[in-house]
Amino acid sequence: MSHQTGSIYKIDGRRYVDSQAVYNLAGAHEVVPQHDGWRVMVGGGAVHCALVEGRPELPRRRGAVYALTAVGGASLKAQHAAWLSTGLVQPGGTFDTWPGDQPAKAGCGCGKTCGCAPCRMKHAHHDGHEETP
Repeated sequence: MSHQTGSIYKIDGRRYVDSQAVYNLAGAHEVVPQHDGWRVMVGGGAVHCALVEGRPELPRRRGAVYALTAVGGASLKAQHAAWLSTGLVQPGGTFDTWPGDQPAKAGCGCGKTCGCAPCRMKHAHHDGHEETP
């Protein structure tokens, strides 16, 4: 069976990996199960991989998606570079927002009696009192 490379993503400034990446990391590091994902033990600390559910598909994604957090003396930047250089992960993409997410609605524009947050903010008095309809 050939080696399949997992994917690492950067979305809105945060790093994520797919299940294939975690599987590959388990071949190079001690990986400990956690209640919400996995902990990858690395020199000087760990990288916590927390399961992310309910998000749209990502390019080249294999399996689930995990949000990464450095723990202790670990550096996500250093680990990212090391994992790329050893072929454990490949770049899956860098995105400003989650790919496939619907853009935030700017507000309905229906006026000062509307209950949506953008309209409430637009029609609120700045002296602490709201306009009355």
